[in-house]
Amino acid sequence: MANFLTLHKQQGGQALRDLLARPLGNLLTVLALAFSLALPATLFMLAKNIVAVTEEWQAPNQITVYLQPMQDERAKAFSDEISEWPEVASTSYISPDDGLQQLRQIQGFDAAVSLLDDNPLPSVIVITPSADDAASATALASKLRTDNNVDEVRLDSDWLQRLAAIESLVLTLTTVFSALMLMAVFLIIGNTLRLQVLNQKEEIQVMKLVGATDSYILRPYIYTGVWLALSGAVVAWVVVQVNALMLDTAVEKLATLYSSAFQLSGLGVEETFLLLMVTGLIGLLAARLAAGKHLKEIEPVS
Repeated sequence: MANFLTLHKQQGGQALRDLLARPLGNLLTVLALAFSLALPATLFMLAKNIVAVTEEWQAPNQITVYLQPMQDERAKAFSDEISEWPEVASTSYISPDDGLQQLRQIQGFDAAVSLLDDNPLPSVIVITPSADDAASATALASKLRTDNNVDEVRLDSDWLQRLAAIESLVLTLTTVFSALMLMAVFLIIGNTLRLQVLNQKEEIQVMKLVGATDSYILRPYIYTGVWLALSGAVVAWVVVQVNALMLDTAVEKLATLYSSAFQLSGLGVEETFLLLMVTGLIGLLAARLAAGKHLKEIEPVS
């Protein structure tokens, strides 16, 4: 067992030294692998953050009712009337003056509000349905739209449904692009090692002539495939983290508009380990299949 481990250590180290001895050609291969991996990894990072946003902003269904122009007393009376409905758990009335005051408190709107001559905001009633399911909230919204006092009804969960649809789309794109790019990584490593085997055909023939087995000859190529894959994964990780830093400023500005402290998170330790593990496994399989196939076709010189 000690000899077996020593042999693997020697061949793995030699494969790494051979790669470092040809930096330019191998650098191009590593960059091709890195950018093939960076796209699905970046999509995965975005999908992870969208899922986090969806979980953070999940809230009970609320209905926002915008009233027709009317006196404040009449609007309050209508709000009290709605609160007595069995489908309604509670109501919160927001007068035009209260709405304008809330708008002033939002960053960037104070100067714009000061330019207004009149208050253009309508009276608003925020309704919490007694039932949490979307069907009951939708039925209540439809009932409110038929009232003559109501100008517009918005179901606040609609945007959560749109966000969920965006989340599903990003997850699907991540899955599709991950499959395509991982196949590209497999082909790049396989083709690289196939050419390397063909270029070293004479050396392989001599090794077979003196009694070297196919597994002994194949092992350095397998280590080469793993080293190439891991190098590409490390560069891809760097690219993804740089992308996260570039996007974080824009996401922070967008979150501020929604009064949220959400910050974009890059790849964590578990995601990084998964990236390295999957990429290394692909490199191993590509080297095993591509180099192994061509090694069997090479016969020792007679």
